Amino acid sequence: MTFSPSASSPPTRPVIRRYPGLDSAVALARRQGGVITFQQAMSAGLTRGQLRQLVQSDQWSHPVRGAFVVPVGPLTGDVGRNVVAPGDGRWGSGGAREPARLGGEVHAVADDGWRGGHLVAQGGPFLPVLPSGGACPGVFARPPFPLSARVRAALVGRPHAVVCGITAARLLGFPGGEPENPAEPVHLLLPPRLTRAQPRGIRLHFTELGPDEQVDLAGIPVTSPARTLADLVLAAPHREAAVAEMDAALRSGAVPNLRAAREAAAGRRGFRPTRDWWPLADGRAESGLETRLRLMLVDAGLTPPQLQWPVRDASGQSIARLDLAWPEHRLDVEADTYTTTSSAEAFHLERLRGNLLAALRWTVLRFSALDVAWYPERIVAAVERVLAGPAVRDQEELQAS
Repeated sequence: MTFSPSASSPPTRPVIRRYPGLDSAVALARRQGGVITFQQAMSAGLTRGQLRQLVQSDQWSHPVRGAFVVPVGPLTGDVGRNVVAPGDGRWGSGGAREPARLGGEVHAVADDGWRGGHLVAQGGPFLPVLPSGGACPGVFARPPFPLSARVRAALVGRPHAVVCGITAARLLGFPGGEPENPAEPVHLLLPPRLTRAQPRGIRLHFTELGPDEQVDLAGIPVTSPARTLADLVLAAPHREAAVAEMDAALRSGAVPNLRAAREAAAGRRGFRPTRDWWPLADGRAESGLETRLRLMLVDAGLTPPQLQWPVRDASGQSIARLDLAWPEHRLDVEADTYTTTSSAEAFHLERLRGNLLAALRWTVLRFSALDVAWYPERIVAAVERVLAGPAVRDQEELQAS
């Protein structure tokens, strides 16, 4: 019997191709937040065929026409060693340092080569780049890589564009929503007078922004948090999704209140149906499921008087914080987000918490996303029955027997 040497040898990592000019191209991409234009790559010494090989081997990505995203590691001695493959542990570690936290105004970075938030890079058009000196005062946490690089690539050649919608929400760190999909287009806002063509990898929107509806995020023009939340609410498919966006934004502190967001939405297409949704928001909600459960009970006339209600034992020690609580009736309604992927420790803690509440004579009702979607009438009936009191329940049981 014979054996193939290749069959018995351990698998090897994909070979990373080396080309003349690759190191300088990666160095330039690192200074620009992980993005390089086609013209810049050609000027660095790469050929069309080499660029095609870099993309086909997944070393680089080509999210939009005319620009590439390069997975670059931290700036160290040898630039070439910072070229990593998507499966490498350093993938997404980012390039140059990006600023930290942003307030409600457009902040300019002085004396660092910026010109209107952009810098003219060699061999290419205006391209947003990262400041070389670390964090800027009053700027949001650095946008996540590689999303930030895809956004910078989409902005190439579009000096009037502003990142908006779900893309702006992800850059600004809005919680909630679906996880980022690499195939998701970058949403950009342009003045109405510009072209209506929709490029590959980009979704263009056309409107004028107010003077306070734009902020600067590490050189990326982004709609302000209030404007971004207004866009999300107006684009939501239904009330529950819109209120969940508001709840999440309030809970995270992305917006201090809804006044500015509501003003940013007022008068725009689609605002009329949302007028009654804004008062329903509550920043104490800790999940989208909790928001949907609360709205269902509000519609049934069973508005919970307390959210995130703390419960303490006889010694004053906190034993639980209830999602939706009726303290007078000792009723706790929980949005059950436990899944088969949850840890055994989380399962044990939930059961311990339920036992402690039962010992204090609290009634705990737990409802999952399946219950909310398919059996809303059962939820309402269960809550109504507990709120009716023991005398009514005893009478119902007597009649049933």
